[in-house]
Amino acid sequence: MSTLLREQGIVTVHDQVVSLVAQRWAKAFCCKVTIHTSLEQDPWADPQQQCDIVGWHVSSAGNTMEWMAEVETADSIGDAETPSKWKKTMLRGIPFYLFIPRGLKESAQKLAGDAAVPVSGIYEYTFVNDLCQVL
Repeated sequence: MSTLLREQGIVTVHDQVVSLVAQRWAKAFCCKVTIHTSLEQDPWADPQQQCDIVGWHVSSAGNTMEWMAEVETADSIGDAETPSKWKKTMLRGIPFYLFIPRGLKESAQKLAGDAAVPVSGIYEYTFVNDLCQVL
């Protein structure tokens, strides 16, 4: 997954990756996607839901969350509070994904394991000549 991001107002690495993943996964999963960035502060349905990206469907019974994802940066993955944030953010039974800078996958796996946070997948991202690549 790669794309060149030049969206107006997106300046942080976190928000660039959130935007890229949301765009790509909305197409791949054929669902609605809501993001939580410094520009977009509206959780998908629940004001207490602070996950970076949420994929969901609308049905006659109401909104149904399909998956959720958190994007971490080199700074945030090193923050001692990050695993606690994951525990507060994720919901049992809903697939939970992490997007972390390339080279930090083992650290993220250890953090998630130590905090007993079930992760459905960990994806690494990197930037090459302003091109964001998710591996």
